[in-house]
Amino acid sequence: MDLLGFTDLVRAVEAGNVIDLYEDVIAKLEAGASAKRSLGISYSWFSDTFILFSRGDSLEEFTWLEQAGRLFFQRLVLAHIPVRGAISHGKLYSNLEKNIFIGEALIDAYEYGEQQNWLGLLLAPSVFRALEGTQLDVRQRYNYRPAPTDGVIRHRVSENVFAFAFNNGTVSGANPLLTAVRNMKRKAVEHCRVKYENTERFIVKHDRINATVA
Repeated sequence: MDLLGFTDLVRAVEAGNVIDLYEDVIAKLEAGASAKRSLGISYSWFSDTFILFSRGDSLEEFTWLEQAGRLFFQRLVLAHIPVRGAISHGKLYSNLEKNIFIGEALIDAYEYGEQQNWLGLLLAPSVFRALEGTQLDVRQRYNYRPAPTDGVIRHRVSENVFAFAFNNGTVSGANPLLTAVRNMKRKAVEHCRVKYENTERFIVKHDRINATVA
């Protein structure tokens, strides 16, 4: 996961405000992932990048990792903290004590995360290759395949790339994630508004509950 606009934020505001934001993000990460440490899920961070990873690649570990990552993503959006990220499958060398992470899984997640022009959470093609032949179906929550004309992803769109559908329910008949995106869009600087517009358009088009927003 990468926070969007972090560099501009650091340049524009006092260090204390950036630290407050950082502590808020870390608290949300811990809320989503710390309970799963005993299940093999670990996490780390550097600057505006946050990493969650599993010890192995069992279906159970993927389920726990996906849930922790999705909850982290949602908590950030609901707190009006713009973020994008990707979940991948592959080898990873990790040393938490020295904060060292090397491997194809990290590169894959980084490449797909960086190529998103919106607030989104993707499942990379490597995830679907790993899940092939299993009973686990993730398309209930990740049911949209971006196309080049959507302007939201610019990396190997011909493969299986699915995005989180922002469909986790409503509050008083409204989709709270859509409400948060629209509130962030109102406050965004002009050159960043397209990211929120892409996200808003995606939610309205693909949210299966078709929730309204006040």
